[in-house]
Amino acid sequence: MPGGTKNLKVSLIALTFVVLYGSGFVGGRYGLPYAEPFFYLAIRFGATAAILFVLILCFRVGWPRSGYLHLVLSGILLQGVFSVGVFYALHHGMTPAVSALIIALQPLLVWLMVSVVTGRKVRLLSVLALLGGLVGVAITVYRGLASSSGLTPTNVAFGVLGLVGVSTGQFCFQRRNPGAHLLINGFVQSGSSAVVMLVGGLVFEKGDIRWTPQFLLSELWMSVGVSIGALSLLFVLMRSESADRVASYFYGVPIAAGLIAWPVLGQRPTLSEIIGFAVIMVSITVFHRSSRPPHAEQAPAAPVEDSVPATERA
Repeated sequence: MPGGTKNLKVSLIALTFVVLYGSGFVGGRYGLPYAEPFFYLAIRFGATAAILFVLILCFRVGWPRSGYLHLVLSGILLQGVFSVGVFYALHHGMTPAVSALIIALQPLLVWLMVSVVTGRKVRLLSVLALLGGLVGVAITVYRGLASSSGLTPTNVAFGVLGLVGVSTGQFCFQRRNPGAHLLINGFVQSGSSAVVMLVGGLVFEKGDIRWTPQFLLSELWMSVGVSIGALSLLFVLMRSESADRVASYFYGVPIAAGLIAWPVLGQRPTLSEIIGFAVIMVSITVFHRSSRPPHAEQAPAAPVEDSVPATERA
């Protein structure tokens, strides 16, 4: 595939991923008042696993002989630990703005992991671009930060837990994955996360669930739109992009969440948010240009030599 066509395809996939993934913050907030976090997530991941299992049977997808342990561990980190950290912080009063700012450290953390593991040369422009993205996120959520409540050590700990979960989960999966089909990836990761969430709910929560239309709609979207749609696109991106380049797309999540919250929650973007959106877009563009290896146009679809290899060939 010519370089320009490939780059356009990756950009479209990344844009769709960011929109779907960003909608998860709005969808979760929409349904979280009707259930405790562990049980909410257990239902979400359980429904996702059930849908994917049916699709696996319908399309007669072959099951791999090995690699399940790695899928389980990376899935629990990438989906379960991340979601528990974010949802419990929100459940205990942390505003989405503060939560988004903590999770916005993910590209920096993944970039650091990649740099340490591969021992590659640090590029100053890449570092400045990543810092610029973080500044853009801070500008975007400034209104929420200015009036934030629930900024307690416990909530910050939950937020950091989510950050570590999504960062290490993505890095570990992309560093050494078993090459399973996308549907198998999603089923194993969601199913294992559902089990962990159910155990957490039985141990730490009361199990109070109000089956309102809002709750059901939230669960449906989070299961299908986010857990299946967004994460499948994330797996696709991890096949052809390095871990840090994929992580940089997460800077765009606050943009998507902010724009989606406008019609759904009636939260109109402010001037500072629009400025923050622009800073984020520029930072992502600069980072991708600065992190592109020499002769990238002639490089194969697999990640380049200074990247964490994504070996999946589903």
